[in-house]
Amino acid sequence: MDSNREELLKEKLRHCLNRDQVKLWLTPYTLRNEDSGIYPDELVSKYAAELHLEPVAIRSTLESLRVHALEKLAARNKFNDTGIACIKLRMAGICQEGIDLEISLDKTGFELREIIRDRHFSAAQQLKVICKGRVIRDDAKLAAQGVKNGSQCMVLCQTKAVESVKDDDQKKVHKTREAAEVLSNIEDESDDYYVQIADQNGKSLNLPTEERKALMLAMTLHEKGRSALKQKDYEGALLLLLEADSEFSKCRADILNSVDNYALVCLDVVWCYLLLRNINDLPDAERKLKACEDCFKRSYGQNLERLTLVKGGTGSERALFMRLHLLQAVLAFHQQKLTRAKELLAQAEMELQILQVDEEKLAQVMELGYSVAEARLSLRQCGGDVQEAVAFISNRKEEKIKLRKVEKENKRKRKLEAKLGPTADGSKINIDVYEDLLRLGFPKGAAAEALKQVNNSLDQALQVLQDHPELLSIKDPDPIPITDEMIAQVSDMGFTALNSKAALHHFNGSAQQAIEHLLSNGGEIPADWVSDVEPAASTSKSGGASGGGVARQREAFEEINDISKDEDDYLDLMLTEEAEFLQEYKSLLQL
Repeated sequence: MDSNREELLKEKLRHCLNRDQVKLWLTPYTLRNEDSGIYPDELVSKYAAELHLEPVAIRSTLESLRVHALEKLAARNKFNDTGIACIKLRMAGICQEGIDLEISLDKTGFELREIIRDRHFSAAQQLKVICKGRVIRDDAKLAAQGVKNGSQCMVLCQTKAVESVKDDDQKKVHKTREAAEVLSNIEDESDDYYVQIADQNGKSLNLPTEERKALMLAMTLHEKGRSALKQKDYEGALLLLLEADSEFSKCRADILNSVDNYALVCLDVVWCYLLLRNINDLPDAERKLKACEDCFKRSYGQNLERLTLVKGGTGSERALFMRLHLLQAVLAFHQQKLTRAKELLAQAEMELQILQVDEEKLAQVMELGYSVAEARLSLRQCGGDVQEAVAFISNRKEEKIKLRKVEKENKRKRKLEAKLGPTADGSKINIDVYEDLLRLGFPKGAAAEALKQVNNSLDQALQVLQDHPELLSIKDPDPIPITDEMIAQVSDMGFTALNSKAALHHFNGSAQQAIEHLLSNGGEIPADWVSDVEPAASTSKSGGASGGGVARQREAFEEINDISKDEDDYLDLMLTEEAEFLQEYKSLLQL
């Protein structure tokens, strides 16, 4: 691209000037009464020969660098004297040239947006300003949000009048956040909404409730951002990804080190920067890529060796490394680290060649009924071998089924542990031992109480149950739901509906025992039996709240229904855009 070539020339010439300690803003290059700089022929000829360029190009670039240096110096002096800062704006998707804006850092984010809108946009356009990887908030001063004199900011713009856009991007972020928060409170993960929090081996992580919810919120925002990326809504994707990045940053470091989701967010954010042609203007791109690289090395090893041990191959994950190395190369190019950029581009190109999938082989796998994503991932994983790819898909599906079964079983046990309560020493009841007692014929309530008293010892629990038969009359902790049909069966014998329900509840749904008790006691029951069922009755009568909760959950499901349910979806990169950027920067580096 022309702008990139100009930037490359500036960086090369800037390097020469720094090396030779040439200060263009001072004499003899800048004189007080001269509008243009003065450049000795000897200096111009020297740099023209060194950089293999025409003298006219050298003079033009020297003047551009001199003017830029004078502007920076003037802005610094003005800031020191008046407190008025000069920030550089880059309009994403509109223009490549940066725009200088003078503003007091005591202004709020809202005031900054209004100034930008008044000068460069119309009232019908929604603006978001991003600085150092964070969306500038309306309600806080710029200084409090890390904006400084000389800061570089990206401006995202969206026109309200576009009919295909129902909400502005910030509303989408807000709705996604609300949906994720609603769904993170659902105790039973369903097939409709299943965000698995697992380590790199696929093993589920058992986290405290609040930390699990925080991670689920961050992961949902990330997946929603990835969905927007697929739809080429880069501005909307960036807002969602930055929101996810913000949520991940609130999690403990040891949790983030156990999962690779944060690394993927960092990678996707910088990929968005590149797609919006802003990677060279955002200082946090380097930090994010470093965090991503460190996480990948922890997860997969320096040369993917850990991945080979875990999954038996490196094909699918190699696509992530290809994108990482490409982004690092682009960043190195804009930092004038040209040797490093060439090395990284060569590495990315080699990885791209390895990842290329033969179209005929892709068709062969798809003819067997597999999706294009399954076919592409498996062929990459198996080095293009069709038979191995088909076997890989089958084995992978079986592994996923097993993992889901194990996770469901673990969740069932966790819920049961919470319901049964702790043992005498504060430990959780051992569900395996508890269910051993049930298989021996002991009631649930008795088994739970015995294990609580003896801290999960099976032998001691058996002794307690033998020595204390009164434990056998303890109510079960997991009562059978009492249906209208069950109540009718008892009340038809002449008892009131409330007493019938209370007796059924006490005898855990046994109609025979309920009827026998009511017959023996003239239809009367203890008052505490009634109090046990009255709260449940009032709850069922006030079904509005429950119905509202269901409605909110339904709306939340609809809000995130574009999120892929395939846990390997993040690996299915087409690599078309990556190949285009690779060729573009190879051309710039004349490779």
